[in-house]
Amino acid sequence: MPGSGELEMPLLSSLRNTGLAGLGVAALAGQPAGAQAPAGSPPSPARLAQEQLLLRLPAGQPLDRYLEQLRSEFFNLDADSDGKLTPRDVELHALMETAQARSVAWMSVLRYDLDGDGFVTEDEVRRSAAYESRWSRAQSMIGKSPLGSGEEAVQRAVTTIMALDTNKDGKVSLAEAAKFNEASQRQASALNGFAAKTRLALALEAATSGELSRAGYEAAGETLFRAVDTDHDGNVSQQELMEFRRAPMPPSIDPEAAQRRQFEQAELARKRQIAIDAERAACGMPPVSEKAKVVLLGAYQTESLSSVTIGQQDTEVYAGRINVEPGKDPLYLVIASFSPTIWQFGGAVERIERVVVTSSSNGRSGSDPRQGPVAGVTGIARDRVSFLGRSNCMRYFDETPSSGSLLAVGAVKAAVGRAPDVVAAKYAVSAFDVPSGAIDVVGGRSGRGLVIRKSAGTLNIVGNAGDLTIESGPSRAGDDLRRFWPGGVIDIDPASVVASEPVVPYEVLPAQAGLVQLLANGKITQNGAGEFVVRSKIRFPAGLYGAHSVTFLVMKGAGYPDGNPGHSCVIVEETGERGTNCPSR
Repeated sequence: MPGSGELEMPLLSSLRNTGLAGLGVAALAGQPAGAQAPAGSPPSPARLAQEQLLLRLPAGQPLDRYLEQLRSEFFNLDADSDGKLTPRDVELHALMETAQARSVAWMSVLRYDLDGDGFVTEDEVRRSAAYESRWSRAQSMIGKSPLGSGEEAVQRAVTTIMALDTNKDGKVSLAEAAKFNEASQRQASALNGFAAKTRLALALEAATSGELSRAGYEAAGETLFRAVDTDHDGNVSQQELMEFRRAPMPPSIDPEAAQRRQFEQAELARKRQIAIDAERAACGMPPVSEKAKVVLLGAYQTESLSSVTIGQQDTEVYAGRINVEPGKDPLYLVIASFSPTIWQFGGAVERIERVVVTSSSNGRSGSDPRQGPVAGVTGIARDRVSFLGRSNCMRYFDETPSSGSLLAVGAVKAAVGRAPDVVAAKYAVSAFDVPSGAIDVVGGRSGRGLVIRKSAGTLNIVGNAGDLTIESGPSRAGDDLRRFWPGGVIDIDPASVVASEPVVPYEVLPAQAGLVQLLANGKITQNGAGEFVVRSKIRFPAGLYGAHSVTFLVMKGAGYPDGNPGHSCVIVEETGERGTNCPSR
C-alpha cells in the first residue's frame, strides 16, 4: 500500500486541476486560511485532508446540508461499517479497489478470448479488432474516413494487448491481463479512490489514536464551514469562498492557537456526538429474536387509497395489504414506503413478532425530514408495532437490487444486528406476501399499462395493443381514479388502525377519489375543457400534485376552498386571482 507521501502529490495535482490547490485549508487551524504554502514546502496530509472537506462545500449550501453530505461521505469511507474510520478501512478499500481494477482489466483483455480458453493470442486480438473496426473500414471505402484508419486501429489493439505478454509465450494469461492499464488505474485510485480519501480523513486533526469518529469528521467540516461563513448567516456564498481561498496563510502556527483550535473541535465533536446519539435513538428498532425471519419490504406507493387519514386532512394516505403465509418461524417485518400508507395485515398474523413501519413522506408540503413518518397498521396488536422516529431514518426503495435497497438493508443490519433474510420491492403494490416476498398487483397485472390521451385527430394502433387505454377529450376524474389507483378506495375503520398519529375519516377523500366524491354530491361540476367548477364551499382533496393536479374555477359566492390545492391551478371569479400553478397568459 502506498505511503502518505506517495498520495500527496497526485492529490495536489488533482486539486490544482480544479483550481482548489493551496486554498484556505488553514482555516481549521483558526487562521485566515489561505492560498499558498511557503515556497518549496509540499502540502501536509492534514492540509490535503482539509482540502478534501473544502471540495465538498459548494457556494450556496447551508450548514445542515453540508453536514448531511459529510455524513453520507463518512458512511462511504467507513468500509467495515463499525462507525469509525481506522487504517483497517483504508486496507479494505484498497483491497476492493485492487479487485475492481483487476476485474476491469480482465474484461478489457478477455473480450478478445474468442475460444474461451482463458488466454488471448495475437490472432484472436487481430480478428476481434478487425470485427470491431468494420464500420471504419466501410466508411473508408466510400471516402468518409481516412483510408487505413481501420487497419491502424487493429494494429494498435494488437500492439497494446500483446505488450502484456511479458513471458513471450505468444499469449496473454489472466495474470498478465490483470496488468492492463495498471498505471492509469493506480493513478485514478490515488486521486479518487476511497482508500486515498479515507487515508486523508485520518490525517485530520480530529482523528485521535489513528481513529476518526463520525462526530469528529462532521466537527472538522463544521469548523471549516464556520471559517468560510464570515458573515455568520448560515450559508456560504461564492464571494466568501473566493475570499477564503485568496487569504494568505501565516508563515507559522501559534501553539496557543493550535491548542485553542483542538479544544474547539473537541467541543464541536462532543455536541455532534450528542446529536448522533439522539438520531440513533430516534431511528432505533426493537431487538429481533434469534428464531425470527427478518423481512424488508419497499414500495413507492400502493394501488389503493385509504378512506381515513393520519394526522391531518391534507395528507394523502394509501392502503395496502400484507398477507402472512402459514409457517412456524416468527416474522420481523420492516416496511419502508415513500407515501404515507396503512398496511392491513391478514392471514397467519400470529407469526408476526414485530412490525417496524416508516414513510419517506410525512404528508406535509416542505416538511422537515427529521419529523416522524406517517404510517399505520391494522390487524396487529399495538405492542407489536413500531414506527421509526424520523422520516429520514430509512429511505424508501422500489427496486432490488438498487442503491436504495442496499442502504435500507444496511440500516436494518445496523439497527438489529442482522441483515434481512428476504428483501422485496415494487413501485406500486396491492399486497406483499410474507415471508416469501411475493408481490400482488390488482388483476394480476405487472403494471398499469399504457395510456394514450388524444384531444383531436386520428390515431391508428397497429398490432396487439395489450393493456392499452385511449382517452379522447379532457381527463375525467373517474377514469383517472381507476387508472392511478386500480384498487380504488379501501374503507378502513379508524379505530382499527395503530398509527404514528391520530386517525380520522377524510372530510373529502384524497386526490381523484375526492373529485369523484365532490362531483357525486353536486359540490362541483366539470366543464367541457375538463376544469372543475366550484359553486359552493368545499375542501380541496389532498394530494393534487404532479399528474394529479387539475384546474378549479371558484365561482362568485362559493368562497375559497379549505385545504391545500397542491399543484392545481385555482382561478377565482370574484377577484380574477390566478394561482401560482396556473399557465401564464
